[in-house]
Amino acid sequence: MFHMTFKELSLNSSLANVQDSLISLVYRIKNYSNLSVITMSGKLLVVTAAFAVFPLTPIVPNEPKAYQTNLKWDANNPLSIVSNKNKVALEIGDSEFDKQEKAKTVAQAKVQAVAKKTVAKASVHNDPSDFRIVYMAAAKQFGIPWQLIEAVHQVESGKSGSTTTRSGAGAQGPMQFMPGTWRAYGVDGNGDGVADATDVVDAIYGAAHYLARSGADEGRIDDALFNYNHAQWYVTKVKTIAYEIGM
Repeated sequence: MFHMTFKELSLNSSLANVQDSLISLVYRIKNYSNLSVITMSGKLLVVTAAFAVFPLTPIVPNEPKAYQTNLKWDANNPLSIVSNKNKVALEIGDSEFDKQEKAKTVAQAKVQAVAKKTVAKASVHNDPSDFRIVYMAAAKQFGIPWQLIEAVHQVESGKSGSTTTRSGAGAQGPMQFMPGTWRAYGVDGNGDGVADATDVVDAIYGAAHYLARSGADEGRIDDALFNYNHAQWYVTKVKTIAYEIGM
Protein backbone atom coordinates (compact mmCIF):
# COMPACT_ATOMS: atom_id res chain seq x y z
CA MET A 1 0.00 0.00 0.00
CA PHE A 2 1.29 3.52 -0.96
CA HIS A 3 1.24 6.16 1.80
CA MET A 4 2.06 9.94 1.56
CA THR A 5 2.46 12.31 4.40
CA PHE A 6 0.82 15.74 4.59
CA LYS A 7 4.14 17.49 3.86
CA GLU A 8 4.66 15.37 0.73
CA LEU A 9 1.16 16.21 -0.54
CA SER A 10 1.83 19.97 -0.06
CA LEU A 11 5.14 19.80 -1.94
CA ASN A 12 3.59 17.97 -4.90
CA SER A 13 0.79 20.52 -5.05
CA SER A 14 3.30 23.43 -5.18
CA LEU A 15 5.29 21.80 -7.97
CA ALA A 16 2.12 21.27 -9.99
CA ASN A 17 1.22 24.98 -9.62
CA VAL A 18 4.69 26.10 -10.83
CA GLN A 19 4.41 23.78 -13.84
CA ASP A 20 1.02 25.21 -14.78
CA SER A 21 2.38 28.78 -14.49
CA LEU A 22 5.34 28.00 -16.77
CA ILE A 23 3.07 26.45 -19.42
CA SER A 24 0.79 29.52 -19.29
CA LEU A 25 3.78 31.86 -19.69
CA VAL A 26 5.05 29.94 -22.74
CA TYR A 27 1.67 30.26 -24.46
CA ARG A 28 1.55 33.98 -23.72
CA ILE A 29 5.01 34.59 -25.17
CA LYS A 30 4.11 32.65 -28.30
CA ASN A 31 0.91 34.63 -28.79
CA TYR A 32 2.71 37.97 -28.17
CA SER A 33 5.37 37.13 -30.74
CA ASN A 34 2.70 36.32 -33.31
CA LEU A 35 0.91 39.58 -32.50
CA SER A 36 4.16 41.62 -32.78
CA VAL A 37 4.89 40.09 -36.19
CA ILE A 38 1.37 40.89 -37.40
CA THR A 39 1.59 44.48 -36.02
CA MET A 40 4.97 45.15 -37.69
CA SER A 41 3.74 43.73 -40.96
CA GLY A 42 0.75 46.06 -40.83
CA LYS A 43 2.99 49.06 -40.29
CA LEU A 44 5.16 48.16 -43.27
CA LEU A 45 2.08 47.81 -45.48
CA VAL A 46 0.84 51.28 -44.42
CA VAL A 47 4.21 52.94 -45.11
CA THR A 48 4.50 51.22 -48.51
CA ALA A 49 1.02 52.40 -49.48
CA ALA A 50 1.87 55.98 -48.41
CA PHE A 51 5.00 56.05 -50.62
CA ALA A 52 2.94 54.74 -53.54
CA VAL A 53 0.36 57.52 -53.18
CA PHE A 54 2.79 60.32 -52.27
CA PRO A 55 6.13 59.67 -54.00
CA LEU A 56 9.15 61.57 -52.59
CA THR A 57 10.67 64.31 -54.72
CA PRO A 58 14.45 64.47 -54.51
CA ILE A 59 15.85 67.74 -53.03
CA VAL A 60 18.14 69.44 -55.54
CA PRO A 61 20.30 72.34 -54.27
CA ASN A 62 19.97 75.66 -56.04
CA GLU A 63 22.48 76.14 -58.79
CA PRO A 64 24.84 79.12 -58.30
CA LYS A 65 23.93 82.18 -60.33
CA ALA A 66 26.43 84.42 -62.04
CA TYR A 67 26.11 88.18 -61.47
CA GLN A 68 27.53 90.83 -63.73
CA THR A 69 29.77 93.47 -62.14
CA ASN A 70 31.94 96.29 -63.36
CA LEU A 71 34.68 95.49 -60.85
CA LYS A 72 37.49 93.05 -61.41
CA TRP A 73 40.91 92.29 -59.96
CA ASP A 74 44.08 93.16 -61.78
CA ALA A 75 46.00 89.88 -61.99
CA ASN A 76 49.31 91.74 -62.31
CA ASN A 77 48.65 93.83 -59.21
CA PRO A 78 46.66 92.14 -56.44
CA LEU A 79 46.25 95.48 -54.63
CA SER A 80 44.42 97.09 -57.55
CA ILE A 81 40.69 97.05 -58.35
CA VAL A 82 39.68 97.90 -61.93
CA SER A 83 36.23 99.13 -63.02
CA ASN A 84 34.96 100.21 -66.44
CA LYS A 85 35.66 103.83 -65.61
CA ASN A 86 38.31 104.00 -62.92
CA LYS A 87 41.21 102.08 -61.48
CA VAL A 88 41.52 102.20 -57.71
CA ALA A 89 44.84 101.23 -56.13
CA LEU A 90 44.98 99.97 -52.56
CA GLU A 91 47.97 101.32 -50.68
CA ILE A 92 49.40 99.99 -47.44
CA GLY A 93 50.84 102.68 -45.18
CA ASP A 94 49.99 105.68 -42.98
CA SER A 95 46.66 107.48 -43.36
CA GLU A 96 46.58 111.16 -44.29
CA PHE A 97 45.81 112.01 -40.64
CA ASP A 98 48.84 110.04 -39.44
CA LYS A 99 51.04 111.75 -42.02
CA GLN A 100 49.87 115.18 -40.86
CA GLU A 101 50.45 114.31 -37.20
CA LYS A 102 53.97 113.07 -37.98
CA ALA A 103 54.68 116.24 -39.93
CA LYS A 104 53.53 118.36 -36.97
CA THR A 105 55.74 116.38 -34.61
CA VAL A 106 58.76 116.79 -36.85
CA ALA A 107 58.10 120.53 -37.26
CA GLN A 108 57.74 120.99 -33.50
CA ALA A 109 60.99 119.12 -32.90
CA LYS A 110 62.77 121.43 -35.36
CA VAL A 111 61.38 124.52 -33.63
CA GLN A 112 62.53 123.27 -30.23
CA ALA A 113 65.96 122.37 -31.58
CA VAL A 114 66.43 125.84 -33.05
CA ALA A 115 65.15 127.39 -29.83
CA LYS A 116 67.79 125.54 -27.82
CA LYS A 117 70.51 126.80 -30.15
CA THR A 118 69.15 130.33 -29.79
CA VAL A 119 69.40 130.15 -25.99
CA ALA A 120 73.18 130.31 -26.12
CA LYS A 121 73.10 133.32 -28.46
CA ALA A 122 70.58 135.19 -26.33
CA SER A 123 72.85 135.00 -23.31
CA VAL A 124 75.75 136.74 -25.03
CA HIS A 125 74.10 139.44 -27.14
CA ASN A 126 70.85 141.39 -27.23
CA ASP A 127 69.85 141.21 -30.89
CA PRO A 128 65.99 141.08 -30.75
CA SER A 129 65.75 139.09 -33.98
CA ASP A 130 67.25 136.11 -32.13
CA PHE A 131 64.29 135.99 -29.77
CA ARG A 132 61.50 135.38 -32.28
CA ILE A 133 62.11 131.65 -32.47
CA VAL A 134 61.95 131.58 -28.67
CA TYR A 135 58.63 133.44 -28.72
CA MET A 136 57.27 130.86 -31.15
CA ALA A 137 58.44 127.87 -29.12
CA ALA A 138 57.02 129.29 -25.87
CA ALA A 139 53.75 130.24 -27.57
CA LYS A 140 53.34 126.72 -28.93
CA GLN A 141 53.95 125.19 -25.53
CA PHE A 142 51.33 127.35 -23.80
CA GLY A 143 48.83 127.76 -26.64
CA ILE A 144 48.92 131.54 -27.18
CA PRO A 145 49.92 133.85 -30.09
CA TRP A 146 53.68 134.37 -30.28
CA GLN A 147 53.04 137.98 -31.37
CA LEU A 148 51.49 138.65 -27.97
CA ILE A 149 54.66 137.57 -26.16
CA GLU A 150 56.87 139.66 -28.43
CA ALA A 151 54.66 142.70 -27.92
CA VAL A 152 54.80 142.34 -24.12
CA HIS A 153 58.58 141.99 -24.33
CA GLN A 154 58.75 145.15 -26.44
CA VAL A 155 56.65 147.23 -24.03
CA GLU A 156 58.26 145.88 -20.84
CA SER A 157 61.93 146.29 -21.75
CA GLY A 158 62.28 147.17 -25.43
CA LYS A 159 62.98 143.44 -26.09
CA SER A 160 66.02 143.48 -23.84
CA GLY A 161 68.19 140.41 -23.44
CA SER A 162 69.16 138.97 -20.10
CA THR A 163 69.31 141.73 -17.53
CA THR A 164 69.18 142.28 -13.79
CA THR A 165 67.52 145.68 -14.18
CA ARG A 166 64.78 146.38 -11.63
CA SER A 167 61.97 148.92 -11.78
CA GLY A 168 61.11 151.28 -8.96
CA ALA A 169 58.26 148.92 -7.98
CA GLY A 170 60.63 145.95 -7.77
CA ALA A 171 59.87 144.25 -11.11
CA GLN A 172 62.93 142.58 -12.63
CA GLY A 173 64.33 141.10 -15.83
CA PRO A 174 63.43 141.40 -19.52
CA MET A 175 59.73 140.73 -18.83
CA GLN A 176 59.61 142.78 -15.58
CA PHE A 177 58.25 140.15 -13.19
CA MET A 178 57.47 140.95 -9.59
CA PRO A 179 59.19 138.40 -7.31
CA GLY A 180 55.90 136.87 -6.07
CA THR A 181 54.50 136.53 -9.59
CA TRP A 182 57.70 134.87 -10.78
CA ARG A 183 57.57 132.35 -7.94
CA ALA A 184 54.07 131.38 -9.13
CA TYR A 185 54.62 131.36 -12.90
CA GLY A 186 58.38 131.25 -13.51
CA VAL A 187 59.65 128.65 -16.02
CA ASP A 188 63.07 127.15 -16.67
CA GLY A 189 62.91 127.88 -20.40
CA ASN A 190 66.54 127.15 -21.26
CA GLY A 191 66.69 123.86 -19.37
CA ASP A 192 69.63 124.75 -17.13
CA GLY A 193 67.77 123.65 -14.01
CA VAL A 194 67.06 127.17 -12.73
CA ALA A 195 64.04 129.39 -13.37
CA ASP A 196 65.66 132.83 -13.50
CA ALA A 197 63.57 135.96 -14.11
CA THR A 198 66.67 137.83 -15.29
CA ASP A 199 67.43 135.27 -18.02
CA VAL A 200 65.74 136.29 -21.26
CA VAL A 201 64.68 132.77 -22.33
CA ASP A 202 63.34 131.88 -18.90
CA ALA A 203 61.54 135.24 -18.80
CA ILE A 204 59.92 134.70 -22.22
CA TYR A 205 58.63 131.26 -21.20
CA GLY A 206 57.49 132.64 -17.84
CA ALA A 207 55.57 135.45 -19.57
CA ALA A 208 53.92 132.95 -21.92
CA HIS A 209 52.87 130.85 -18.94
CA TYR A 210 51.50 133.85 -17.05
CA LEU A 211 49.55 135.17 -20.06
CA ALA A 212 48.09 131.72 -20.79
CA ARG A 213 46.95 131.22 -17.19
CA SER A 214 45.40 134.70 -17.27
CA GLY A 215 43.11 133.79 -20.19
CA ALA A 216 45.13 134.27 -23.36
CA ASP A 217 45.00 130.54 -24.16
CA GLU A 218 41.18 130.90 -24.27
CA GLY A 219 41.30 133.99 -26.50
CA ARG A 220 40.74 136.48 -23.64
CA ILE A 221 43.64 138.73 -24.65
CA ASP A 222 42.39 141.85 -22.88
CA ASP A 223 41.93 140.02 -19.57
CA ALA A 224 45.39 138.46 -19.82
CA LEU A 225 47.11 141.78 -20.53
CA PHE A 226 45.22 143.65 -17.83
CA ASN A 227 46.24 140.96 -15.34
CA TYR A 228 49.88 141.36 -16.48
CA ASN A 229 49.73 145.11 -15.90
CA HIS A 230 46.65 146.75 -14.37
CA ALA A 231 46.36 149.65 -16.82
CA GLN A 232 44.10 150.06 -19.83
CA TRP A 233 46.74 152.04 -21.72
CA TYR A 234 49.05 149.04 -21.33
CA VAL A 235 46.44 146.68 -22.81
CA THR A 236 45.90 148.97 -25.78
CA LYS A 237 49.61 149.51 -26.45
CA VAL A 238 50.54 145.80 -26.34
CA LYS A 239 47.62 144.84 -28.58
CA THR A 240 48.57 147.53 -31.12
CA ILE A 241 52.11 146.16 -31.40
CA ALA A 242 50.88 142.56 -31.55
CA TYR A 243 48.48 143.35 -34.41
CA GLU A 244 51.21 145.20 -36.27
CA ILE A 245 53.38 142.05 -36.35
CA GLY A 246 50.54 139.81 -37.47
CA MET A 247 48.49 138.62 -34.49
